[in-house]
Amino acid sequence: MAAAKKADPLAFFEIGARYADGRGVAADPKIAMNWYQRAADAGFAPAQYRLASIYEKGLGVDRDIPRARALYAQAASQGNTSAMHNLAVLNATGAEGKPDFAEAARWFKEAAEHNVRDSQYNLAILYARGNGVPQDLGQSYKWFAVAAMQGDQDAAQKRDEVANALGAEKLKAAKAEVDLWRAAPVNEDANNPIVPDDWIAKANTTASVDMKKAIRNIQAILNNNGFDAGPADGAIGKKTVESIKAFQKKVGQEPTGKIDEALVKELLKHNKKPS
Repeated sequence: MAAAKKADPLAFFEIGARYADGRGVAADPKIAMNWYQRAADAGFAPAQYRLASIYEKGLGVDRDIPRARALYAQAASQGNTSAMHNLAVLNATGAEGKPDFAEAARWFKEAAEHNVRDSQYNLAILYARGNGVPQDLGQSYKWFAVAAMQGDQDAAQKRDEVANALGAEKLKAAKAEVDLWRAAPVNEDANNPIVPDDWIAKANTTASVDMKKAIRNIQAILNNNGFDAGPADGAIGKKTVESIKAFQKKVGQEPTGKIDEALVKELLKHNKKPS
């Protein structure tokens, strides 16, 4: 609250998140929305994305696709990768009328370059069909292959189907593109803002050893299920966050990249020994 009084957008966002989640206060979606709006008005991309998702789904408010689109666009332009993907989906599905595949392809490609697996898959589909982009089976192969490297089995199957349709030379060129491809760096401030330690109540902290053990278990489960979380070292890095997001998307949760009770419950359902 002290930081909010100094107009800190991260503080606006964190207060909104605490009211949304009921962390330390009684959950109150309306109060949460007000704080999210203040952060969004200040140009804070994570708040713009969070508000957009609320308006798109009609969570406690009237569904408002134009408003969701505008907020997704604001967040996406600042580098929020989930906003890029969702904006592309709105365009591809024609949420406000006729689909705009060119605009969908633009944002799927932007998100795909930042290693959003579902965007990579969808971009491959657009290239295969020639929707919004010239039909190009080489590019379709490339993006199916990149998505498959992140554990998407459907993408791996479609990659092989496209490979069978490509001639030997074109397939060789497509494989070379895959080998050379590297994900663009992600703007962490626009996606996973870090809350200062002094904003976290000591009563809510967990012993570091226990927390590291819990994170190691989460990383191991993700890896065992085909989501590359990196080494199970108990440290939350970029790879772990992206794998959590990918898992959350796969099971229908909001891809926050954060560890919460809903994530842990779903991971436990998928806990299996590596074969």
